[in-house]
Amino acid sequence: MIIMNFNNTLPVILSLIPLVFGAVWKLSNGKFTTHKSMGLVAIVVLAGGLVYMQSAFESEASMLLLASAILLSAFCAIISQDNTQEALATHASIMIVLGLSMGVLLNQEIVSRVFLCGLLGLIATSLNRKQHNTYRTKIIFLHIILAIIFSLGSAFVEEDLQMFSGLFLAVTFLPLAPFHLPFVGRIKDAKESLSSFWIVVWIIIGLGELNRIYSGLTTEMLFILSLLALISAVYASLAALGQRFNSLFVASATVAHVALIWGLLEVFPGFHKWGISFGITLAFVMGGISLAFSFIRKRYGWKTLGILPGLASPMPRLGVAMVLLVSFALFLPLFPIFSGLIDMPTIVNSNIEIGMVSFLILVVWLGGGWYFIQMLHQTAFGEARSDVPYSDLRLTEFVAVSALLLGAAYSGMIH
Repeated sequence: MIIMNFNNTLPVILSLIPLVFGAVWKLSNGKFTTHKSMGLVAIVVLAGGLVYMQSAFESEASMLLLASAILLSAFCAIISQDNTQEALATHASIMIVLGLSMGVLLNQEIVSRVFLCGLLGLIATSLNRKQHNTYRTKIIFLHIILAIIFSLGSAFVEEDLQMFSGLFLAVTFLPLAPFHLPFVGRIKDAKESLSSFWIVVWIIIGLGELNRIYSGLTTEMLFILSLLALISAVYASLAALGQRFNSLFVASATVAHVALIWGLLEVFPGFHKWGISFGITLAFVMGGISLAFSFIRKRYGWKTLGILPGLASPMPRLGVAMVLLVSFALFLPLFPIFSGLIDMPTIVNSNIEIGMVSFLILVVWLGGGWYFIQMLHQTAFGEARSDVPYSDLRLTEFVAVSALLLGAAYSGMIH
């Protein structure tokens, strides 16, 4: 009985550690080095807790893997921070989001849903504080309120309603058009490295939600989701081609590639064998691109693609990071296909499904090749401006981007 109680209590304790740190930092001032050191120590403690849970409690391996991905992203977001006044608020936000997301992944049933409601409430509060009265923001706010209701209700309703609630949460956090607006809005409004961290957290939570409901998806549901994935991929690819702002570009590219996960559910069974590893790879690559962009925004206030071309020459570390990230991104559609074919046979049942999935892969691959290469030419290549005092990535910034790249390589090629 004591072991069972500790099994249930430890995930809550691990989730509360960063949450308490973040809440205290939000309400009080402190030294930058103290916040940074304590944040890194908290991440190490959480990592040790995950290792202990895996060895002692036989916790679900997929959920621990997802939690580890969020920890790595939090580590990268913290070590890349420079000593500024904004960094203190960023540290606090990272720790709060880390605690809430760990609570969602590590806990069961009602406790997990309480943490998810806290995460959704944090997003809704940030929208409300900005006092945007646009029609789009009102839709996002209503979407989040519905997600909170479904999240709480799913713990008390019948099995059919639980499936519907879980599916709504899954298409929200693994964003499919037209359920992608909260994701795009959050990435657009996030500052500095928080944008990168939110990309990883958002996708990881979505992978966890899809993993919960995957076994209950019917053939009819999978077909509808495949069709919706195709529409979402076309829409998001066109949106990425037309984006001028780097944050919206990354958000649109992420939505386009997430469609692959939904589209391939009907092709390859065993989502936990290929989908989770691909989703983590996608999150790390898109998070890495967003993190690299945040370093430039921090230096020059740059938000529009094309304003600062030729960065690879005066900033070689950034140039190497961008080329590697884009090169990795260009081959993203291949990872779930190879993983699916290696681990299990395809189970496509009709020519319609084969054609739909093939077209989806083609849209994402060709679209990604187009807008990623265009983005690379607008930033890394070309002639550098003579009126800009270029400053290359610091070692900690380069380490942060490299860690995300290594994480993507491990998840996509080895795991």
